[in-house]
Amino acid sequence: MTPVEAVAIFLLSAGASLVQSLTGLGFGLMIVPPLVMVIGAKDAVVVSNVLGTFLSAVLLVRSHGHVEWRTGSNLFVSTLVGMPLGLLVLVWIDPDVLQVVIAVTVIVFTILLARGMRLHAAGLFGDALTGLASGVLRMSTSMSGPPVVIYLQGRGLVSERFRATLAAFFTAGGLVGAVMFAAAGRIDRDVGLQVGAGLPALAAGVLGGSALYRRVDENLFRRAVFGVLLSSSALAIVAVLAR
Repeated sequence: MTPVEAVAIFLLSAGASLVQSLTGLGFGLMIVPPLVMVIGAKDAVVVSNVLGTFLSAVLLVRSHGHVEWRTGSNLFVSTLVGMPLGLLVLVWIDPDVLQVVIAVTVIVFTILLARGMRLHAAGLFGDALTGLASGVLRMSTSMSGPPVVIYLQGRGLVSERFRATLAAFFTAGGLVGAVMFAAAGRIDRDVGLQVGAGLPALAAGVLGGSALYRRVDENLFRRAVFGVLLSSSALAIVAVLAR
């Protein structure tokens, strides 16, 4: 890992953690497309998962009293089924193809979230389907959040429960994901150094998000985030086509 890469990882981690601490979601969406162009698609997925798990754990400590445990548990059980499938995709897919898949995934989910899409199927079936999709996306693209976000929005959870349930789900899934990545040989010395470069930035992002939480217009902030997501994803696709 070069000094330039370390600085880039730090800055991207700080920005993504700031977004997640403000909105309750968005770490993987924000960090992966630009990180792909710094360390490659496959390492970017692993690093994002590990850093995102640390961040979710911190946010969970602050909000564990508001977790909707029944819903979170149902989602977690079903996501365990999807995670091995996602890992197979990560291991076998061509890196350039994966970079395009990640970028397109971000663009699609950004548009859906920006349009306020709400999808909800009551009962265990809805929980199972959502968790399964999230598990596949977590291990293959690090985009586990959008299916769960869209689904939980349809449940009409209040803000505190919404953020806390997401934090619990991301923490549990991330811990299992890290074990699976390690077992598959995807966590090596380089990935360890990359994670180490991003860890201090998580604290900066959380502190910044806490300071700005009640001072920033949330609608304006979300529109700016969506613009960044679309731009970085489009750039990732252009980078592959230009090779």
